[in-house]
Amino acid sequence: MNMKYILFALIVAATFSSCEDVIDLELDNGKNQLVVDGFVNNDTSVQIIRLTSSASYFSNVATPSENGASVRLKGPSNVVYNFISDGEGNYEYDPNTLGLIDSVGFEYKLEIDFNGNTYTSKSILNPVPIIDSMPYDFEPSGFGTEEGYYTQFYARDLAGRKDYYWIKPFKNDTAVYDDPTFIILSEDAAFGGDAADGLVFILPFRSIITDQENPFILGDTSSVELHSLNLDAFEFLDQIVNTSGNDGLFAVPPSNIRSNIFDAAGNSQDEVLGLFSLSSISKFEVVIK
Repeated sequence: MNMKYILFALIVAATFSSCEDVIDLELDNGKNQLVVDGFVNNDTSVQIIRLTSSASYFSNVATPSENGASVRLKGPSNVVYNFISDGEGNYEYDPNTLGLIDSVGFEYKLEIDFNGNTYTSKSILNPVPIIDSMPYDFEPSGFGTEEGYYTQFYARDLAGRKDYYWIKPFKNDTAVYDDPTFIILSEDAAFGGDAADGLVFILPFRSIITDQENPFILGDTSSVELHSLNLDAFEFLDQIVNTSGNDGLFAVPPSNIRSNIFDAAGNSQDEVLGLFSLSSISKFEVVIK
């Protein structure tokens, strides 16, 4: 290459690099807001509703837990399910000793008393289909896939109704995908739900329970949970997925995802973030042999 072109390129690079300045943004701290992680299901495991406070955008520490609240669900015949604080922001309810939260089709009500205010939310315990089976096959390495065992799950969407699901795959009791924003959602048995009512879940959903970059090996346990969702919970999770990919040239300013938690009078408010969601759960697992 001609030396003068090399010198010209170096001059241009030096010019642009000299124009780069580090800018430290000074953002005002917003008000602290109560954050509710209220995903509850009808399983026999201990149910947890977690309360924390919001933190500043650039904070690099865990959000502080909130332990001074009163948390309860109201069920059929005004039965009250009290969630007891463990002192670390987790409010726990043990269905094994206190009774299952399992009235399918009933609308449960969440009540949170916090700092002199009462916040409420409602969620219907929708039904969920049974997972029939989980076959698996060994596959050699190929384009974009690694050698190993690949599992699928088979379940049929409940016919005659609009259903929303959250599919959670696990490998040896650990989430298959370590990205918390990788959330697998389904409308009926397909992506948009159109013409999928009452059908077996389509192939992409059946097979996504295996990570193609890290498939199963002999002795591994592959398991999947299918959670029913209300529409507001589905939309909340779908917004998380969309927000997590909000970057690049066409990114829009980030904003809080709309909560389904209201004040005591049932009005929208801006003091509480997060979600209350009640799910029926269907499980299946298989050991690779």
